[in-house]
Amino acid sequence: MLQLSIVNFKKDMYIFVEGKRDEGRFFIIREGHVKITKQSDLIKKDSDLVLGPGDFVGIVAALAQRSQIESARALSDVTLLAVNYSQFEELIQTNTPVAMKIIQQFSRRIRYLNDALTGINPNTAADTNAETLFKTGEYYLNSKMKSAAYYVFNRYIECYPDGEFARQAETSVKSLEEYGGQTFKTGNDAFLCTYGKDKIIFADGEFGNSLYIIQEGTVKITKILEGNEIILAILRQGDIFGEMALLENKPRSASAMAQEDKTILMEVSKRNFELMSRTHPAMIQKLTRLLSERIWFSYKQLINASLKDPMARIYNYLSIILEKNKVPRTIKTYIFDFGQDELMKMAAVPAERRTVLTGQLFKDGVIQINGGKLFTKDVDGIFKLSDYYQKMCNRDAALRR
Repeated sequence: MLQLSIVNFKKDMYIFVEGKRDEGRFFIIREGHVKITKQSDLIKKDSDLVLGPGDFVGIVAALAQRSQIESARALSDVTLLAVNYSQFEELIQTNTPVAMKIIQQFSRRIRYLNDALTGINPNTAADTNAETLFKTGEYYLNSKMKSAAYYVFNRYIECYPDGEFARQAETSVKSLEEYGGQTFKTGNDAFLCTYGKDKIIFADGEFGNSLYIIQEGTVKITKILEGNEIILAILRQGDIFGEMALLENKPRSASAMAQEDKTILMEVSKRNFELMSRTHPAMIQKLTRLLSERIWFSYKQLINASLKDPMARIYNYLSIILEKNKVPRTIKTYIFDFGQDELMKMAAVPAERRTVLTGQLFKDGVIQINGGKLFTKDVDGIFKLSDYYQKMCNRDAALRR
């Protein structure tokens, strides 16, 4: 029998503060109301929330085992049920609807953060899915990624047969027919699909009803904006993606592409997901924790995007990756799983400045490259340079006021 402790807070007391590490627990409001605030004003919809009985407080940081991404203050005297990290598995095993509620809330939050990160108004994004899908196909075609372009244009025709760009998509599909063919099933397991390098798994704006679990290889999650590719995440073995379209019955909010010569994915349809949620609570537990990690990471990315100086963004992004992967500052050598081009895209560095800033990055001396991958022999130095460039960025911002 799960035993949860009861915690009381007086009016105006802080339950936790943004940026601080808690004891690895979250709360369920039993009585009273709690106000959630964030230091950043970039996330308007996700800020200044008032939560009441039945709502979860601090769950992202607790499940991700990270610092808080928001502050929580009691608006009245409140009574909370405290759930320790170690109790979460038992909680969802005995109450699957609670886990599903958490997952759906997380999914909506990730979609909003992704839209905020790419500058999209969530209230109008749904009206541009068809155009987004077509422009994604154009980007791949112009980038000479013809197999990906074929897939996207073909999906446009299937999803939006009467769309504005249907005729253009049909013409493109006919000219790219030789580049068709995306996946093949492996062994006798109908759930497993294998993708080659640069094969697209799904495209931004298409409809989908499956999530994926990476069994082998890596997957890049991207959005195409104004003719530029923005990398939202690089996912590895064990990661889950594509769950938002499955849970919310909405078009994909980003594109996914295989990054290895052999990337093996387990595909889980909505029907299978509902079955697995009842029979395999461990998968739901893992999904919930992975989503909390993604929310934490997306929020950090959004804060990074607000930095005006590109060098501040570059080093801040590197420090975020180190924190995400729980790399101690005392570790001397660490190899990142991306190269300089990916770093520049992830830090939203304008194309015309990438060469100069890459030179500056290597000149600073803490980052080197080998075999196409960035590495460092001074992890602590990255954190120090991140702090330095952010202070300079904040100083410049203060002078401009």
